[in-house]
Amino acid sequence: MSQWYYQVLGEVYGPIDEDELRQKIQAGQLPSDILVASNREGPWEEAHQKFGIPRIETGTPEAPLPDESTEPYTAGDLASAIPSTSPMTSDGRVSELGVKSPLALRPCSDCGWMVSREASVCPRCGRIFHESSSVVTYHGEHPVSVMVFFAILAILFLIGSPVAVYLLASTTLGAFGLQGDEIFPLAAGIMGAYIVSMIVCALLGGAVGKPRMAYITGLLLGLFFGPLGVFVAYAIDKRPQCPHCSTRLNGLARQCPMCHARLLWRVVPSWV
Repeated sequence: MSQWYYQVLGEVYGPIDEDELRQKIQAGQLPSDILVASNREGPWEEAHQKFGIPRIETGTPEAPLPDESTEPYTAGDLASAIPSTSPMTSDGRVSELGVKSPLALRPCSDCGWMVSREASVCPRCGRIFHESSSVVTYHGEHPVSVMVFFAILAILFLIGSPVAVYLLASTTLGAFGLQGDEIFPLAAGIMGAYIVSMIVCALLGGAVGKPRMAYITGLLLGLFFGPLGVFVAYAIDKRPQCPHCSTRLNGLARQCPMCHARLLWRVVPSWV
């Protein structure tokens, strides 16, 4: 007799004999549209199609899909949707005898199907989830030696470039026949405008690079190259990658949004 597996709320059970599985479905212990497969990894099909069992409609009405005009569900709506007689566990989820809370599910990154957080494979598309925790080392945006070098360079640039702009403006204004008393306020105004624009471009570059964990890089690009550096900062991405699927992570995420791998971070400074 062939062995079969079936799914309940995204969790795989089995193996079980085909006759026993049919009896459970015909007795109403399992729904007729439950997903079954001859292998734990799938492919999965509905039982009434696989075994030719008449589909039995259950008396539980399905929740209507909200239209665009409805308000999103709140925690009170979810609590009222669960019967008060359902046995609850200490973490707020319903036990195996009842229905699990929607908080115990997660969407598959490939097909969007809601899958149990404990499932290792999506029952709909077969995507494998990496559930094992991985320790990932993060060395920072740049090595410490590089950061020190650019910090010294930025300080020299902040001091030297305004002086150079002032001298250049004074020479240029003197070439137009202006005297010393007239040159000083104009040259000082040009130097002040340059300092303000330099600071603004540095802040804009940092703001552009921050979502990609390249705040210092964007800051320096805006400082040294002005508006051109701000545009270049859009192409810089220093976010770490998931060791399983190489997906870019938003910060030091505890879980990969693509393969759902659990990640443990070890922050270590790098000198080279």
